[in-house]
Amino acid sequence: MKQPTRRLGRLALALSFALSGGAAVACSSEADTSPLTAEPPDGLEWGEGGPSFLAEAREAEAYTGDDPQVLEAQERLPTGSSLHSEVILRSCGPLGGVCHNRKEYPDLRTPANFLAAINAPCNIQSGTPEGVFDRCERTGDRIRWGENRSYEIGWMEAIPGESDEVGPEMPGLHIHLGDPVSEEDFPRYYSTAVFERAFVDDGEVNTIGYATYSENWHRFDEGRHIVANVPGYRVDEVSRLVSFGVEQGDLNRNGIYGARPDENGEITGPVKLLSPGDPEESYLIARLRGHMQGEPVPGTRMPLANPPFSVAEMLALFCFVEGLPESGQVNLGSDIDYKNCSYSDPATHDALAVEGAGQGWSDRVSLLLESNCGGCHSAERAEGDLVLVGSQVYDFLLDTASPTDLLGRPFVTPGDPSSSYLYLKLIHDPSIEGKGMPIDPLAGVRTLGSEELADIEAWIIAGATR
Repeated sequence: MKQPTRRLGRLALALSFALSGGAAVACSSEADTSPLTAEPPDGLEWGEGGPSFLAEAREAEAYTGDDPQVLEAQERLPTGSSLHSEVILRSCGPLGGVCHNRKEYPDLRTPANFLAAINAPCNIQSGTPEGVFDRCERTGDRIRWGENRSYEIGWMEAIPGESDEVGPEMPGLHIHLGDPVSEEDFPRYYSTAVFERAFVDDGEVNTIGYATYSENWHRFDEGRHIVANVPGYRVDEVSRLVSFGVEQGDLNRNGIYGARPDENGEITGPVKLLSPGDPEESYLIARLRGHMQGEPVPGTRMPLANPPFSVAEMLALFCFVEGLPESGQVNLGSDIDYKNCSYSDPATHDALAVEGAGQGWSDRVSLLLESNCGGCHSAERAEGDLVLVGSQVYDFLLDTASPTDLLGRPFVTPGDPSSSYLYLKLIHDPSIEGKGMPIDPLAGVRTLGSEELADIEAWIIAGATR
């Protein structure tokens, strides 16, 4: 009878450590009142001060004010467990290819996955350099020749082809450096480059060489740009190195290294997906808002293809993150402390409205379309050849007739909602062929809220100005 207990104990310990990077973490349902495990199960040993399998759920005094947003959040989303099941999972987990399930980073489908987002790094695999946020960039790996000084790698690319001409556009392995490599440190002929990565061992920073590449090297832009020849038989080797092997400190190629000190000596990255105690510095929240402390964040606003978070839901997420301990155990069954949360102040609530507070195109309508329709109508997916995300959307909507409308109505007719195909589609007008919009991946077709539709209608009536 002891073998199953031993297996469960090992599984619980492994899960606890995997989620926290070494600190015990546990998730539980709202009703979980399991005590701390004082002794290890049979077959497991730990020394004095070792881990517990379950963090004790924390209780918080109830908010007793009269703000309706706080009261709604406290009633609907009292714990981290309810926040995940009713908001995070609904908005970020259900739709493959758009949402954060097993194919997309971060996976947010389960409570354990949600916990794993705490202190996890930003997503820097956006698909394009322009999609990388400066403050998500990590310290780049380094390159050196022989015993000379090493240099941080900013970004890399492999330009295919073969040519005898030598120049900054030549075929080969191109590496752009954070600091220019000096003539003394750069090889003049065929040489072996060593790629190095720093790591921390018992509090000491060490480096390890994990790859080498031996070829002829060329130096451009006063040493900020170096190129190695790539013979045809080494193309696959170099492609793998560029795609998977090297940490690059300036992935978006704009000259800003997020994890290096700026001119004022300040390091702004890498930020975390969820940064305990600091919602304003949490990348997941920044993707919901479209900015981090006023700085625009690249990429389409989240969530895609699902309703955006309400003010009460954003409030719950902000208060949950603000109440997270900097280290140690986290129990999703713990109360969210709305009473002491700084965001329970009504003066902060306008900033939590992810759809904007105005009635114009830029501060309201474009955000509504992006939040509700961007999952299917982004440049990447473009369902029905319709894109509703990006800087060109306004001109397109006012200049283009819907190709699927038998009457040839424009997407937006300034001053006339009844002749605006997009608006009719959103209100599910019977004169429109096909399904109304937007599509809810869980419930099928849904409608926008009455206030959202009223704001779009008012914008069109007022002339659909930018």
